[in-house]
Amino acid sequence: MTMNPLCWPWLGARWARLLGLLLAVLAVSLPVAARAAPGNAIAWPAILFPDKNLSPYWVAELIVQNKIPMQIQAFDVDGDTRKAQRFYQEWLGGKADFSETTLDGIPILGARDGHFRITAEFRPLPNGKQQVRISSAWLHGAVPQLVSDQLQRRSYLAVPMGTDEFSDTFSFDADRVNRTTVWGNTLSVEANELYIREQALVAGWTVLSRKTVKGGTRAQVVLRRGGQEAVIAIAHNGVGCSIVISNTLPQA
Repeated sequence: MTMNPLCWPWLGARWARLLGLLLAVLAVSLPVAARAAPGNAIAWPAILFPDKNLSPYWVAELIVQNKIPMQIQAFDVDGDTRKAQRFYQEWLGGKADFSETTLDGIPILGARDGHFRITAEFRPLPNGKQQVRISSAWLHGAVPQLVSDQLQRRSYLAVPMGTDEFSDTFSFDADRVNRTTVWGNTLSVEANELYIREQALVAGWTVLSRKTVKGGTRAQVVLRRGGQEAVIAIAHNGVGCSIVISNTLPQA
């Protein structure tokens, strides 16, 4: 859902694009109501918008990306974003640690506001409009722990030894939480699918469906355990495998 990857220039472009896609998937697939979410006690910074006639919307009202709490809002505009860029250059330019850069052709402005890094991104949309995305990420000082150890354990699915974790994202709804993890290793699609599925069966999961497509270069497994449902997508990436595990479960 994944800190918003385009906020951090030191991330590799490959993983920035992958994590950006992950956040887009989370935004489409998950409700944004978060009244029961643990981040409500956080004093989030106020976000300003350049025009009162705009219609801002939530991309993510609360996500915890690699233990970092984040909020992401956005609005769409017709034509170019120069007016919005000037507005955020002036607003963020008056804050500490202001920076301005470009990643994959997307202009990015950022500055510090208390515990938070506020970032504005300006990106084209497939429908011809432009999206201005504003994120707040807690990056300074002691970070509050919003994900309990119990929730970590309940939402865990085993992956093969030697697998690297690239992203761990929790998204909260009023009564449910989604944990999406992104992994990578040098094993085959078949070896990964077999290991994850067998370990899930040992842990009490039931396999609802499994399929392999595109000549064995992609696999998907859907699991259920009690009120949880997990979707595992495995894809060969030319060197090894990328693994995305999306696990939705009750908050309680």
